[in-house]
Amino acid sequence: MDFDGLIEYELDISRTDASPVRVLQDAAGSAKCGVGSTVWDAGIVLAKYVDWQTSEGKLDLSGKTVLELGAGTGIVGITLACLQPKCTVVLSDKEELVPLLERNISLNKAHANTSAKCVDWSNPEHRENVTAAPPDLILVSDGIWMKDLHAHLAETLAQLAGSNTTVLLAYETRAFDEEAQFMALWSTHFRFHDIKPQEQHPVMQSEDIFLFSGSLKN
Repeated sequence: MDFDGLIEYELDISRTDASPVRVLQDAAGSAKCGVGSTVWDAGIVLAKYVDWQTSEGKLDLSGKTVLELGAGTGIVGITLACLQPKCTVVLSDKEELVPLLERNISLNKAHANTSAKCVDWSNPEHRENVTAAPPDLILVSDGIWMKDLHAHLAETLAQLAGSNTTVLLAYETRAFDEEAQFMALWSTHFRFHDIKPQEQHPVMQSEDIFLFSGSLKN
């Protein structure tokens, strides 16, 4: 992947001894890696949600494993890795985006607890051995914008989650009927609830972006 021409995005985080999270993105599409190589608003809102929860002492992932699906630039997972260096973070996306994820891990000096790997939701083999054990937390931001991937994402979540896994899902609403169809698919194996605006970062939120927390049904 040619990183020339990519632009840098910075996100301030609340940890006082940490620098802003920096990620390269291909907003112009010059690297031809698709929409995943851009920082999208739902990712920013989810990143600031985990930042807020961490700063409020409501999210402690020490010794835990976090998996980001469809990580794109890695903005959410890298933010969490920088906030909570005692957790292990795995960023995943299609093969063509793995070099960008690895570059952004390097930019943030997050190698100690962060790695990147290829996970294509449409390939059942990619869902095997993603993490040594079911992750404690799965992050998904703007992963339901393409209707054709709904079933693959729902199947991937069901296969990778364990009984103690929490899924945080964020998306910007674009097509309500299609989003409702994904939620119906997700509800086959998961129970979930929306995260209210008062629970989110007080500034970095939007009426067009929805956050949900889910877990496997018993």
